[in-house]
Amino acid sequence: MEIQSVEKSQRINLGAGNVKFSENTIRNVNYFLSVLFLIMACLYLFRGSIGVFEKIGMSGLYFFTGFLFLFRAQIELSQTSKYAPHFIISAQGLKIKTGVFNKSEFINWVDVKKVELGYYKIGIKDKTGIQYYPYKTRKETSIELKRIIETIAIEKGIEVENLLKR
Repeated sequence: MEIQSVEKSQRINLGAGNVKFSENTIRNVNYFLSVLFLIMACLYLFRGSIGVFEKIGMSGLYFFTGFLFLFRAQIELSQTSKYAPHFIISAQGLKIKTGVFNKSEFINWVDVKKVELGYYKIGIKDKTGIQYYPYKTRKETSIELKRIIETIAIEKGIEVENLLKR
C-alpha cells in the first residue's frame, strides 16, 4: 500500500446507510440503546428472585447487545474512525473501505483505465479486469462521492461511464 498525502485527500464516510434520520441522530440513538441495555444487564444481574441461568444468561445477553450498540456508535458511525466504511479520494489514488470488517484497498490512478459509476457501486477497470465495489450510504453522500471521483478521473484522463444514464 502506498502512502498518500493527507492534506490533498478527501474522506467521505459512508455512515449508517440509506436512512431518513441524520448521522448524528442515528449515532445518539445507538448510544442511548447501548446505555439502556447495559442498565438492563445490571438490573438482571443484581435481581435476587430469579434463577442462576436467567440471572447470568439474560444479563450476559443484555451486556452483549449493549456493547454491540456501543461498538456501532463508536466505530461504524464515527467520522474519524479508521475502521468506519469510507472512501478516501486523492490525487494519487482511491482508498476504498466498504465495511467495518472489510480490508481497505488502495487503487492507484495510474493503473485505472475506466471508472463506472452505478447505483450504489463504483466499478474500477484496470489491467486485470473490472472490480465493482458496492456500498451502502445516503443518496446525497453517494452523489457527492461519484461527483468527486468523476472530477478527478476526468482530470487524470480516465474514461468515466455513468451506468445510471443508460
